[in-house]
Amino acid sequence: MALDSAAGSGMSSILSRQKAAHIRDGIPSAAKRIEWIDKSIDLLVTHGDALAEAMREDFGHRSVDQSALTDIAGSIGALKFSKKNLAKWMKPEKRKVEFPLGLLGSKAYIQYQPKGVIGVISPWNFPVNLTFAPLAGVFAAGNRAMIKPSEFTEATSELMKSLLAQYYDEEEVAVVTGGPEIGAEFSKL
Repeated sequence: MALDSAAGSGMSSILSRQKAAHIRDGIPSAAKRIEWIDKSIDLLVTHGDALAEAMREDFGHRSVDQSALTDIAGSIGALKFSKKNLAKWMKPEKRKVEFPLGLLGSKAYIQYQPKGVIGVISPWNFPVNLTFAPLAGVFAAGNRAMIKPSEFTEATSELMKSLLAQYYDEEEVAVVTGGPEIGAEFSKL
């Protein structure tokens, strides 16, 4: 879902819907998390050239090859790394049990669980990488995301907003665009 110049109430509404979806759907399975990661990889592979061209338009001088290497390939690498390590990261971690509970057969584990919804504020200098690399961790942890891209990379932000809306449901990923006032409201959520 994309939201142009959203008011605080619009962002709050999206956040509420994402939180409700997280509670309704429960903790996402490894398969669901991999599905989310694979969608991002597919988006970047399929639309990498368009994203690099949008960055060239925003910067006016940035090489399309540089953007393809730093932003697109770097993001794909982070997403693939998360996908590769997902099963290991989801395993409960064994912890030592204090005496005398250990003698009684007690065991202790830490089971990591998703927070629900994570906000990603991406800066202007590497707009694609600093959006999708954090998404790799967000998705691997089983969270949903609200993204506020930089207003200084307008073409790239608009293209990412459009593409993410095509690949994800608003309850999974939502993009909010706008200037500093929107960024300030976004960071208060």
